[in-house]
Amino acid sequence: MDRKGYNKFLYIFIIISFASSILCISTLSLEPAFSQKEVKEDKDKLIVKANINLKNVDMKNTKFIRVIGFINGEEVKQDIPISSIDKTKNKLDVDLKVNKKNDIVEASTPDEFFVCAYQVGDVKKNYNSLAKFDCNEGDILSTSKPTPARLFQLGSQVYEKTQAVYGANINNTGSGSNIDKVKIKILAPLADKKDTKKLVIAAMIKGQIQSEVIEDVKAELDKSKSSTIQRTFTFDRDTDIGKIQIGDRYHACVASDDLSPPEGQECEKRVIKHFDKSNSLPAR
Repeated sequence: MDRKGYNKFLYIFIIISFASSILCISTLSLEPAFSQKEVKEDKDKLIVKANINLKNVDMKNTKFIRVIGFINGEEVKQDIPISSIDKTKNKLDVDLKVNKKNDIVEASTPDEFFVCAYQVGDVKKNYNSLAKFDCNEGDILSTSKPTPARLFQLGSQVYEKTQAVYGANINNTGSGSNIDKVKIKILAPLADKKDTKKLVIAAMIKGQIQSEVIEDVKAELDKSKSSTIQRTFTFDRDTDIGKIQIGDRYHACVASDDLSPPEGQECEKRVIKHFDKSNSLPAR
């Protein structure tokens, strides 16, 4: 290589090295900024940490885990592919984040919540069976630190109770096996909270949530001459994770700032017993 060519090569090498250094420095300087942004955003979030015991998850036949809940008046849902889970771990932590304050309620202890997780496998093959699931209904322990919700832990009886009800009714011809809808009626007794202005009612079954906001509770109570707000939610029995069956567990929550104290959100649970009429549940 002649002198002129060598100088040209050296010049190009210096430019490339300089550009690479600038890019590296820029990347390093951005990483703390993004971390600080995430920390700042989490300050405004209420976090429930779902602790899933992978020892009780069928890792071979499960395609994804659906985690769903209702926290501080908001729905949260995540579908986690089994392929994305570290198989060497015995536990999977899933952070469920909602706003600490919204136009319905501001989080406080001991507001109630629920979280459920479904092991979803070959839906077509197992469409009429019960997907293994677990649920945890608990209280918010802190608004500044994550509240744990343990799922698929040893000793949980949630799935076994559903199986027992399903098994006892599987041959019951009067259970409405040909009906393609299921109705869930949620009651919110407000005799002690007649000054409630606005609230949300939500129901969850088989990994699906429906909710409705009542904008003027007082007007509805005056019109009905009752102290109870009620809503009936109609779900399709055919869902993306299987068919709703007799025995499937459902949850309901009612949330409003005016319900506190004792809790800004209150939740209850039962199992489906009817297809030919509404399944009722007082949520507070």
